[in-house]
This record gives sequence, structure tokens and C-alpha cells, in this order.
Amino acid sequence: MNWDAIGAVGEILGALAVVLTLIYLSTQVKYAKKAASDNNRLERAAGVREMCLAYMSDPELRALSIKTYGSEYLEKIAQELNISVDEAFILDQQNAYWFWLHWGQFASTTNADDEKELDNLIRTFYNSRPIRVCWENSAWHKPLLDKRFIAYVEERFE
Repeated sequence: MNWDAIGAVGEILGALAVVLTLIYLSTQVKYAKKAASDNNRLERAAGVREMCLAYMSDPELRALSIKTYGSEYLEKIAQELNISVDEAFILDQQNAYWFWLHWGQFASTTNADDEKELDNLIRTFYNSRPIRVCWENSAWHKPLLDKRFIAYVEERFE
């Protein structure tokens, strides 16, 4: 075997290594973008949940929000569940906490076990009366969520 043949084989192997490296790097970039997107989505959901907790724990913030945003949808929730408007606001925020948490989980679901767990949560949780009343009447939460998530939830209603 001569040196030219050995050099040609080396060049082919080198080119193959470059191609494999580029394939590997493109795969890594794809997964990194997906992970960053999932993290961003979960951070947004966490921010919404923090605001919900603030509303639930601060009576002055609740009163201000009820006064400035209106209470029509809260009155509907309160009447249906036989609770006060303030209690309806707390319940709505509590449920919004769950809605956004489950949306984050839905948007980040990657395997069959995750989807099975979420499916069970939705079927059990969203079919309870207090959750369902808020889901169907809230002026803020359902309209802001991803339409795919809304369809996913409503397909599981009994």
C-alpha cells in the first residue's frame, strides 16, 4: 500500500468524522432549544402561580382587583357555588394556580408516562364542581391559555 492511498483513506475518515460531529451538534442544539423553550414555559407558569398566591393571601390586593376589574364573573362563580365574591376570587386564583401548572406540564410532556399522569390529573381534578365552575366562567385564565391545552382538558370532561 502506498502513502497516497493511506492519505486518501485518512481524508475520507476525517470527512466522515466531521459529518458525524455536525450531526451530533445539530442534535444537541435541537435538544437545547427544546429544553430552553420548556424552561421558559415553566417559568411563565411559575410567575402566574406566584401572582395567584399573592391574590389568595392578600385581602387588600383582592379587594383592589375586584373593584378595578369588576366582579361579574366572580359573582357567577359565587352564586353557583353559594360562596361570597371574595371567596370566589380566592377559589378562582387557587384554580388558576392549577390551570397554569397543568398547562406547563402539558406543554412540556415528553413521554407516555407523563401524558398518562396528566390525563389522570385532568380527568379527576377538572371534573370536580369547583374546578369546573371556575374553568368555565373565569374571565382571565382559560382565555389566556394555549388553545391546544384547552381542547386537551375539555376532551376529558365527563
